[in-house]
Amino acid sequence: MNKRYIVGAIVAAVVVVGVLVGVSLAGRSSDKTVSAISGASAVKAEFAELPQSGSTVGKADAPVEIVEYGDTSCPICRDSSKTTTPEILKQFVRTGKAKLTFRPVAFISPSSERGALGAEAAAMQNAIWPFVHLIYANQGPETKDWLSDSLMKEAVTKLGLDVAKWQKDYDSEAVASAFFKADTDWKAAGGTGTPTFVITGPRGTKVFNGARGISAFQDAIAQVGPA
Repeated sequence: MNKRYIVGAIVAAVVVVGVLVGVSLAGRSSDKTVSAISGASAVKAEFAELPQSGSTVGKADAPVEIVEYGDTSCPICRDSSKTTTPEILKQFVRTGKAKLTFRPVAFISPSSERGALGAEAAAMQNAIWPFVHLIYANQGPETKDWLSDSLMKEAVTKLGLDVAKWQKDYDSEAVASAFFKADTDWKAAGGTGTPTFVITGPRGTKVFNGARGISAFQDAIAQVGPA
């Protein structure tokens, strides 16, 4: 799938469901405010020795799933990735009590769109979480179109992924389809902004719109997790 198709599909989505903002800029070069990617070693260490499959980090048979719908250009999502997510990984994912899934959505800028597609492409190599956290660590201003294809390729390279495969997947129909499905699922779950968290276990589901501290996840998992 080429960029022209992606842009056309995004524009159609805006007309039908009001998904995105400023999509007519999606194929243009970014007015970059970030010149290079840094922090890859720290991000790789954060997810070291954790099982990763597609969009999910953690054991496949974990009794609770925490789904985060996030926008790579969202500063609140970035802040949550630095504060709450490390505690979720420590308390629930590494202990096998929960698995964590990232579903990228885009509503802030064309950089959001590129980031979402890039994240879905990284998921094809079981590396969506390191990719997203590295993009967050280098996030530009929310009001700027800062995230370019070249910056994402640099992130992919520094994470040790197959860049040629990532590029092919980034341009693919499968990635575009996953992108639109995430948006549909986000809205169906009641998402109104990012981050949105959907915590599901054997005893039900809890939904948070907006960032929360670790105590909110502790309470939610106690409510929906195994008795």
